[in-house]
Amino acid sequence: MKRKLLIYIVGIMLLTGACVPIEERDTLGAKMPASEFVYSITQNAADDYILYLDNRTPGVLFSWDYAWGSSLRQKDTVRMLVPGTYTVKITATTAGGIVFDEFPVTVTKSDPNAFQEPEWDMLTNMAAGKTWVWDTGQSAPWGNGGFKGCNAPCWWAVSYNDLVGRGVGSDEMTFDLNGGRNLTLTAASVPAAGTTKGAFNLDMSSTIPGWSVGKITTTNVCIINGINVNDGNAQFTDYYLLKLSDDELHLAAAQPGTGDWGEAWFWLFKPRN
Repeated sequence: MKRKLLIYIVGIMLLTGACVPIEERDTLGAKMPASEFVYSITQNAADDYILYLDNRTPGVLFSWDYAWGSSLRQKDTVRMLVPGTYTVKITATTAGGIVFDEFPVTVTKSDPNAFQEPEWDMLTNMAAGKTWVWDTGQSAPWGNGGFKGCNAPCWWAVSYNDLVGRGVGSDEMTFDLNGGRNLTLTAASVPAAGTTKGAFNLDMSSTIPGWSVGKITTTNVCIINGINVNDGNAQFTDYYLLKLSDDELHLAAAQPGTGDWGEAWFWLFKPRN
């Protein structure tokens, strides 16, 4: 009898709690409109590529996206690396939810400390951009081979004609530094048909002595045919830079978890004429 009474009481409590409106149990604060934000984005008078970000809005946290990076600091100093017209995008967390805002910035000078390695120019032609395609002068522009052992496809070697047959022969990709580290892939089918825009980074300090001279990472996009055929055509995002000059771009990506002489994939490109 006592057990039945206890179950009855618990049930009444649950029903009573369920009947309380959500608004009364968990009331959110008001969503502050962007027009009420108190912040400033100012530029250094002598070097206008230096920006000072300052959020002074009580109870509201800002996340700043300034094309060349992002910051969660409420007061920060950032650099716009090349001249251009930018939009600083603000994501504000208010008591009532997320609010967005934007602020235009025009930069006329370059950061002298940015892109000093010549490889940036070789890869991107800076703001103008540089488009790369398969190197048709190579017997096998794509294929696999030994990680840290081969410098080009040396196991399964795929010719350019075979790449045409696979529907990727006409694909191209463009790297540029026009307001960001931009990578644009134009593909017929892989990983999707059409034009995909994303970002990249070049790190010439990340090397494997005797094998790679740097590393390229991509975000929201991959290189031409940059897929792992052993993993449902998942996109690679980390590429070892084996060779980069004005006329050659050789990349490799390792099968996840592979060790020395494990499986790696290789891509050999040249600039589009």
